[in-house]
Amino acid sequence: MVEFMKFASATSEEWLNLLQRSVREPVIDGVQFPRFPHPSVQIEFNGAADEEAIRRAHGFWKVLDAYARALGRPLTGNSQVLDIGCGWGRIARFFAKDVHPAGIQGIDVMQSAIHICRALGVPGTFTLTEPGQPLPFPDGQFTAITASSVLTHLPEKVATKLVAEMSRVAAPGCVMAFTVEDRAFLEKIGWDNLEYHGDRWVRLSRYKAELPALLKRYDKGEYLYLPTNDDPDFTSDFYGDAVVPRAWMKKHWGKYIQLVEMIAAQEPVYQAIVIARKK
Repeated sequence: MVEFMKFASATSEEWLNLLQRSVREPVIDGVQFPRFPHPSVQIEFNGAADEEAIRRAHGFWKVLDAYARALGRPLTGNSQVLDIGCGWGRIARFFAKDVHPAGIQGIDVMQSAIHICRALGVPGTFTLTEPGQPLPFPDGQFTAITASSVLTHLPEKVATKLVAEMSRVAAPGCVMAFTVEDRAFLEKIGWDNLEYHGDRWVRLSRYKAELPALLKRYDKGEYLYLPTNDDPDFTSDFYGDAVVPRAWMKKHWGKYIQLVEMIAAQEPVYQAIVIARKK
């Protein structure tokens, strides 16, 4: 799989175009790209499929890539990267042009995600983990860590435990990129006709009457956790919707990580991106 590194000189936009081409053209310049699961499977994980799913993943990855360079920790063949909540490998495959596959680790709490990544040929090693349990890696292993659409769903104690674990397995100077929901997410709960935006928003609509109070709590710097999940495999103890102010992160997660930037939710990621580093 080191053949992906022949594209190491590709710009961010060129790499995006190549990965989007690979949806319909699995072999490019003699290189077999990772395959894609059925669009319905992609949507179940991340709400988008094929070229659009890759475009959204690129929006997240390019922020990490840019900050890693700016902070003196660019992705290289010797990097050790961890993708938490790897899903079907939409983020992990972006690392392939810069990082040797032996240095790419993906984890997920869903066995189906691990099977899918392996079956699709996504570069890296993929491991099943248990919600709320320590990460299966030694201290100080990783030079970059991502967690897209993970902390957006965790209650406070579980999220804090994960951030502590991220810090533990991070090498000094490790650059981290993860997403959280911000105030814009709360404001959407007040939209009309939420049922047209999917089942998740139907469940969130139960909080519409509480919205003014929720906005005040957010503005005061509270961590807000809204149980919304009805799936028996992901109880509200581990999965819902979390809205996290920067002030709260700085106060409670600052002991584990140094917050560098929080980028407000915007297209194409639709969640706030937090950049942090290991102290």
